[in-house]
Amino acid sequence: MDTSQWLIVATACSGVAAATWFGAKWWYGRRLRALELRLQKIDKARQFAGQQALQARRQVEALQKDLAAQNEVLARAQLATQRSRHLEDALRAASVAEPSGAMPLAPAHGFADTLPLA
Repeated sequence: MDTSQWLIVATACSGVAAATWFGAKWWYGRRLRALELRLQKIDKARQFAGQQALQARRQVEALQKDLAAQNEVLARAQLATQRSRHLEDALRAASVAEPSGAMPLAPAHGFADTLPLA
């Protein structure tokens, strides 16, 4: 082979190599851009999920505080109810144990007696 044929083969090989390199750069560049967009979407979704989780934690914390306050109010109400029942039982026991001429606080049926005024 002559030198000119070698030069043509070398030039052709260099051209094919350059075309292959540019083709690969274009092909894989597209794929890399698509993967980068996908990664950005995933990162945004992760950040959004983190924000939602933080908001949910805050809401749970607020609900727990509200529930604790309601439980405290309920406990106080139950304690007051128990105290009033205990006092009523003590008054009933005292009125039964010592009959006196005094009028009872309330009649057994729960309504005040109505008497005509003269």
